[in-house]
Amino acid sequence: MNKPIFVWVKNIKFGAHLPTANCEFISSNNVVNAIMTAETARNCQFTHGLAQMVIAHDYQGNTVVCAVKPVHIQCTEGQFIKMVNFSHNKNEGLVGRFLKRLSFVSVKELLPFVVFILNNEEVLKLFMRSEASFKHHHCYIGGLFEHSIEVAEMTYQNAKHLGHSDIECQTGLVAALFHDIGKIYPALNMNNEKYCSGPHESYTFALLAKPLGELGSRNSRIFSMLTELLAGKPYGHKTRYPIEHVLKQADRSSAESNYAKIQFDALPSHYYFTKVNGNVMYRLNSSS
Repeated sequence: MNKPIFVWVKNIKFGAHLPTANCEFISSNNVVNAIMTAETARNCQFTHGLAQMVIAHDYQGNTVVCAVKPVHIQCTEGQFIKMVNFSHNKNEGLVGRFLKRLSFVSVKELLPFVVFILNNEEVLKLFMRSEASFKHHHCYIGGLFEHSIEVAEMTYQNAKHLGHSDIECQTGLVAALFHDIGKIYPALNMNNEKYCSGPHESYTFALLAKPLGELGSRNSRIFSMLTELLAGKPYGHKTRYPIEHVLKQADRSSAESNYAKIQFDALPSHYYFTKVNGNVMYRLNSSS
């Protein structure tokens, strides 16, 4: 079975007298016409929008939809296409993963953060194209977006697995998605497109002032937790919310794993160690 891909479904139409349906979707900026069983079409219970889809090809070369799972997010076809074009190398998979994380936010007090990022084109574009660091992890175009998604995925999944409440999982998810968004502040307000180090946690609060203000007026407890997760921590800080450990570990795992990957990127696949700043780093792969 092929891996699921993210696509934008334009429409699904049932055949008049056949047990099949026709599906038109956008993938890799191309409109694709495919066939699917009527049962699969009925089970997905939607006719257009973002979806994860498993496709194959029959012996005649026709595209066949094997499975489809809707992603329920308040996003238009135009917004999706624009986001794909914003992303580095037009990465539909990364955009789909981002929108899927946003679709998990159902707590009404947290929805302003979803509205903020989807409807603020200038912020969204910079968020999707900026570097996460200067010469450490995710230090390339689109690195900040990739890192934020990785941290959000791990935070949400681990919090769920560890039995945190749904509201804590969603608050952790929002914090993870936006924990480094302040890094785009210099580019947004100082006409500096290159990565610029600075107090990005403070910049994050400046960028998220509107949705944070709405949250503070609606639910002080969620506001307190979210601001605690987003804030920079001084030495000796004592954690008040256990989910902070989940977010911190996800952030570190994403950063360190990517940093290690970068060190091996330019090396032949059979190299199983390298030296970085005097320290030896090892890896295992199929050639080791």
